[in-house]
This record gives sequence, C-alpha cells and structure tokens, in this order.
Amino acid sequence: MSLSRPIAQRFKARLRSRRAFTLIELMIVLVLCASFVGALYETILVALRAAHNADDRETVRQQLSNALDRIVREGALAYNVDQAQDQRFQFDADLDGDGSNETNINYVVQSGDLVRTQGGVTVTLIRDLTSLDFDYVDLNDAAMATPVPSGSRDDVRVVRILVTAGRNNETITLASAVFLRNT
Repeated sequence: MSLSRPIAQRFKARLRSRRAFTLIELMIVLVLCASFVGALYETILVALRAAHNADDRETVRQQLSNALDRIVREGALAYNVDQAQDQRFQFDADLDGDGSNETNINYVVQSGDLVRTQGGVTVTLIRDLTSLDFDYVDLNDAAMATPVPSGSRDDVRVVRILVTAGRNNETITLASAVFLRNT
C-alpha cells in the first residue's frame, strides 16, 4: 500500500520535528553557556588582579630593599655626618676608596619620596613612602635624640633605618642598620 504524497510529507515532517531541538531548549542551552562563560571570565579577572597586586607588592619590596642596600653600602664609607635627622641622613664618604672625602651624599624625604643627592644630581629611590625613620646610636650603644646636634654628630656609630611603603592597601616595612666608619 502506498501513502499519498501529502501524507508522506507530513509524516517526514513529524519525524524531523521530533529529532530537532525546540526553540526553548536552544534558549536554555544558550543561557547556561552564557552563565558558564561569564563565571569563567570573572574567575580570570580575579586571578589577573591578584597577580597584578602580587607584582606591585614585589616591586615595592624590591625598591625598598635596593634603597636600604644602597644606604647601608654608602653609609659604611661615611667619614663625617653632616645632618642626622629623623628623615634626613647626610654625610661625606669615600666612595672610590682613595682615602679622601670627596663625595657628599644626602638621603632625604621630599614630598613623600626618598631621594638621594650626590654632586647636584638627585635621584628618586622610592616613591610614595608611608614612613622613613633614621635613628642614631652613639659609641656607648645609646640612642641619640634627633636632630643630632652638630657637636655630637662625630659620635654617631650606627644609623638604624626603618622604611615603610604601601600599595593596594598593603604595607611593606623593611629595617636595616648602617655601621659608620665615622673616624
């Protein structure tokens, strides 16, 4: 027995419609996919922000460390302390090791930045300091009041340094000490 042509076409159409997705099913799948992609995107953004913040912290920590290393290295060569204040340490040093005091070095906080001046050249070592504190210790390991008067500056033997900087609501603090030649 043969089916008429219109009935066969309707039968084939019904078979095709049963195998296909409905519009509602497609919309549900699209909403679920969009939600998944959105959640994945947000997760990636959070991870990128965390990585960026970690990089910022490490950059600040490295700047603080480099500045302290430089102060300690040059301060150890100091022959004469010119200024001994809470946020300023100025001294004469023999940087080239020839026995003469040809170099005057000044570490000071200006507008929240730690700057180093030598021979008229000023270099910013750390930007946006939270705090910097130079503390001075004499021959008898006693703390000296700041600013250290000019008559007592030759007695300075140790300069303790505490420096703090912050980024992204996080604070990084490093400390060090300079043992002066100061003879």
